[in-house]
Amino acid sequence: MTVGFTAQHGERGRLDATQPDLGCDWAWEGIHRARPRVDMTCPECAHPVHAKVSRHGLRFFAHDPGSPTCALAGESMEHHLLKLELATCIRAAGHHAELEVRGPDGDWRADVMASGPDGRTRMAWEAQLSPITAEEIGRRTARFAKNGVRVCWVATRLRPWVGAVPSVHVRPPAEDEARWLVTGGLVRFEVEDCDDRYGCPAGHGAWREAATDLRSFVRWVLDGRVVPHRLPVIYSGGYSFDVEGHVWAGAWTAPQYVDAAAAFAEKEHRARVRREESRARWLERKRRAEPQQAAAPRPGAVPRSG
Repeated sequence: MTVGFTAQHGERGRLDATQPDLGCDWAWEGIHRARPRVDMTCPECAHPVHAKVSRHGLRFFAHDPGSPTCALAGESMEHHLLKLELATCIRAAGHHAELEVRGPDGDWRADVMASGPDGRTRMAWEAQLSPITAEEIGRRTARFAKNGVRVCWVATRLRPWVGAVPSVHVRPPAEDEARWLVTGGLVRFEVEDCDDRYGCPAGHGAWREAATDLRSFVRWVLDGRVVPHRLPVIYSGGYSFDVEGHVWAGAWTAPQYVDAAAAFAEKEHRARVRREESRARWLERKRRAEPQQAAAPRPGAVPRSG
């Protein structure tokens, strides 16, 4: 059964099953099991749909029998639940969330589109659970950017592309948990002092993984408190946190950590320059002293007689 969270109505326009008033000041009871039946279609394939409720109370739209091939057909229930969670997180952050939004040219479809209170800033949140190449997801990210839309890709598995584009790795709630968790893609920069003041005057600086729940992460991103950041190339293609051998080319972090990493890199650079200059001066003194040492008589040496 092909399902989705949105439907199109001839008079009311777009209906959103995740909103109490369907996004158009219309009660769910007005379309669910209503008689006569309300005519609605899928915004993706235009096939007739009807309102349904799962045994867990999840509201959605199901395609009528005989539906054609639809892009929504390939979405698993996990995909639908993650989209619903993303919309919930966005709304909890005080932003507007709209599901299954098509671009103006039809070359992209956002799982969930977040719009700021001013209605101008937009950000797509993509639940990408099926395999996809890094090249393809890069092209899809560029298509969003062409229309001025930022994007965060959300994955439940550590695919090779995770970190190559703005993305996070998440885990659904366990039985004793209430919220989805961000388990990869959020980092902070830490500096530790070193006892070797000469060898490591700047100390040791490194990016460390941070963890939070998805709701907090979404709020921080939408408020500009965390931003995507390119990590230094330490391993082939990126930075490793030793999590399932995955290498991160980029991650999300707070701007103050970006500043801290830049300040540490500058301090480390100045320290390296000072060491190199000090060694150069020592080598120069040594070079100048070598002729004098060679000319001076060795202790205990017997002078040659004329």
